[in-house]
Amino acid sequence: MPEADELAMKARVAEILNRHAAVGLAVGVVRNGSLEFFDAHGVADLASNTPITEDTVFRIASITKTFTAVAVMQLREQGRIDLDAPASDYLRAYRLIPARASFRPATVRDLLTHTAGVPQMPHPARALMTLFAGSALTEGGESYDLGQPLPTLAEYYGGGLRLAAEPGTRFTYGDHGFATLGQIVEDVSGQPLDRYLREHTFEPLGMADSDLLRSERVKARLATGYKLRSRGVTAVTDRQWVTPGASSIYSTPRDMARYVAALADGGANEHGRVLDPATLATMFQPHYQTDPRVPGIGLAFMRSYFGAHLAVEHQGVLPGFNSQRGPPRLATLMRRAWPATGSALAAGMGTGHRTRRCPR
Repeated sequence: MPEADELAMKARVAEILNRHAAVGLAVGVVRNGSLEFFDAHGVADLASNTPITEDTVFRIASITKTFTAVAVMQLREQGRIDLDAPASDYLRAYRLIPARASFRPATVRDLLTHTAGVPQMPHPARALMTLFAGSALTEGGESYDLGQPLPTLAEYYGGGLRLAAEPGTRFTYGDHGFATLGQIVEDVSGQPLDRYLREHTFEPLGMADSDLLRSERVKARLATGYKLRSRGVTAVTDRQWVTPGASSIYSTPRDMARYVAALADGGANEHGRVLDPATLATMFQPHYQTDPRVPGIGLAFMRSYFGAHLAVEHQGVLPGFNSQRGPPRLATLMRRAWPATGSALAAGMGTGHRTRRCPR
């Protein structure tokens, strides 16, 4: 990167940190398939004063959804999934129950665009449990202590996930549609989702320090999440979520740069390929628009404009970790956004933000 560009990037990062406090932040720019710029601020853990590096592990929250979508599209390339077929044709672990018997079935494409009618909270009454459950069960009943048994989705949904709207009629962002896509990947491939992602995405792209689970490969260098409050900083205890296909991946700036490089170059980086270029281009196209004048949503990827440039991106939120498309709440960041030309890509990760309840 030219020195002038690097100085401009460092100035922009400093400006963000001046306006939005963070315990730690890592920002990188990927260009021409490699991590051209990397800048780290703060620490990965206050108690040990561990510095943030390219190999610090962070939770990427809802950016997980894009990996699950890539897995679905891999199975589509193999002819094992039809995006416009009913999702129930592939779902074996539990049923999708329509809001009304007359409604058409939800398709795989509906799930990929958050238009399947899946509610944000399948069990609203569980939210009340946050008042009484203490540390064992919190966040609306959707996260558990690391030592607690994590229910399967079939157990959590009681054998059936009831839809709240007619598929294709409204956009409702949430985790349970992509959790269901993760279950479909398991049911069609015959592999647990963590193993499938490791063998078909992480390993081919050289993402050796990424995992869906809080495994040994990620625990040693895992950053601590923090809440920033007026009285100071409080560490957030790491938890496990019942929706792994929507929110559970751990990764590093180095690994995410390799992922971004593959997304920018038609599904492949210097280590390997995970999708054909035409398939990836399809994912970036609009598949649901409320109006033709708005960018709409692709398959998992959000579409938006940065000035005159059309961009595809995603963001994510978990307690202690926060990702945003633009400057607000950039205290904890894992962002990927790039122009339609694919000429430059940004990736960032960090720790510390004000509390939010639901993962995104």
